[in-house]
Amino acid sequence: MTSAQNIRIDLAYKGTHFRGFAENSGVRTIGGEIRSAIQQVLGEPIDIAVAGRTDAGVHASGQVISFQTTSARYDPDRLQNSINRICGPDIQVHEIRTVGADFDARFSASRRRYHYNVLNSPVADPLLSDIEWHIKEPLAVDEMNRAAQRFLGEHDFTSFCRRPKGQLEASLVRTIHRAEWHVQRQQRIQFEIAANAFCHQMVRSLVGFCVAVGTNKRLAQDVETVLNAKDRSAAAPIAPPHGLTLVHVTYPQDD
Repeated sequence: MTSAQNIRIDLAYKGTHFRGFAENSGVRTIGGEIRSAIQQVLGEPIDIAVAGRTDAGVHASGQVISFQTTSARYDPDRLQNSINRICGPDIQVHEIRTVGADFDARFSASRRRYHYNVLNSPVADPLLSDIEWHIKEPLAVDEMNRAAQRFLGEHDFTSFCRRPKGQLEASLVRTIHRAEWHVQRQQRIQFEIAANAFCHQMVRSLVGFCVAVGTNKRLAQDVETVLNAKDRSAAAPIAPPHGLTLVHVTYPQDD
């Protein structure tokens, strides 16, 4: 029998037609599709660890998964080509490599970075409508950045998270390293945020609050009040999922 190998896969996907990453019986998911493809090639069951469990409609350009295999049929080039053929075009693998036994795509990660794309224009772009949030009302980006800067550092983000069922005692303290809005061309703005980890719907909640600030529905200085409330009803409505993309996962091993 071939000794166990620990495998890392770097991949991208368009989440429009999936019900998120996590496998869920009866619906199409990223995790279900890619695990099925890997098992088809290797001829053995596997368990997948993932850096970020993206929600339904959320995309990734820098997702990472890992799994262990003892299959004699494992060949990185063959596996990559097979996954891309089976799962394409919505899921595509960039790289497959063998890593140390202690690597875990989720628990070894030290930082995740997301982008959220907004088109701030009177008219939507039908060619990009599934990867950006169209907002007609003019946005005050400077005020949005004042709000975003107040997210930096370590905070309890209970007000900006959807607590997982059955995990009432789970900590929702997270450390945000970067949070800023960038003005781009053609009436587009992008939110860049990086943290050690994120809780469920956290990025979309922060985006939603910033947009409320940008449309004069909330004030930037309200951030501290909302954080201290530790009550999700204190925050603004969350942003829709389709503007969000996981762009990079940082591992100490990559430094």
